[in-house]
Amino acid sequence: MKINVFLLLFVCFSLGRGYAQSNDSIRFVNHEKRIVCLEQQNNGLQKQNAILQEEIVKLEKKYKEVSNQLVATDSAIASVDERYGLQLKQTDSTVQNNETKRQKSVLWGIVIAVFLAVVSLIVYLLLRIRIAKKGNDIELLRARADDLNRQIVERMDKELDELLKIVSQTPTSANNSDAEPDHTLVKALADRITYMEVTLSRMDNTVKGYKNLISSIRRMKDNLQANGYEMVDMLGKEYIDGTKADITFFDDDTLEKGKRIITGITKPQINYKGQMIQAAQITVSQNI
Repeated sequence: MKINVFLLLFVCFSLGRGYAQSNDSIRFVNHEKRIVCLEQQNNGLQKQNAILQEEIVKLEKKYKEVSNQLVATDSAIASVDERYGLQLKQTDSTVQNNETKRQKSVLWGIVIAVFLAVVSLIVYLLLRIRIAKKGNDIELLRARADDLNRQIVERMDKELDELLKIVSQTPTSANNSDAEPDHTLVKALADRITYMEVTLSRMDNTVKGYKNLISSIRRMKDNLQANGYEMVDMLGKEYIDGTKADITFFDDDTLEKGKRIITGITKPQINYKGQMIQAAQITVSQNI
């Protein structure tokens, strides 16, 4: 009789535990769907941001070309002033020999000088107007890019709140020392954290909400580390031969000769209690 009672209690306990795990799984799936939706929206904003950045680069090139034209015009004006100033001096010396010639030379010199000065002034003003317009266009595009960056930061902040809820509602494998650790959730969280860090590294740190998001990411990583998980920091570091990772190399002439820098991370390297449980997938820019 006692054995039957114990069996009945064991069955009830097993059913209750299975039901709790089922509820955790449903919550995780729902959160994961919301995260996927936010990620798609983030990707769309990033594409728009990339297009705006390309337009800004093109306008800046045109801005430099117009500025160079303006410098050339200034030099031409100075050359004209110098040339006709010299001509007027020579004309003055001619006066002593022929008064009539002097008057004609002075008159024509003044007419030509005035004409060239007026033309130069018109060209100068037109270039100034064109430069001002290009400058306004660049500022407008930069404002739009900043607004997009702000929206991206806000969406990532909401996504990070979702991740924090998942962490708080789902027990980690580190809390169950008797069971075989399941690192699936931690790997997913680490991938999202890395995605946010790479995205933020390409933004201006003056964007509203940027610093708060950085602090939240740091707290999330500290929380994982407290449970035995370490996300190896690679972004922006110099690549070292022999690094255990899935690597994609890109040539970048803007780097110092011989340099190889990790400029992108798709998946971070994760260590659990000192042992690597996920190798990194990284992008390395090099100039060799």
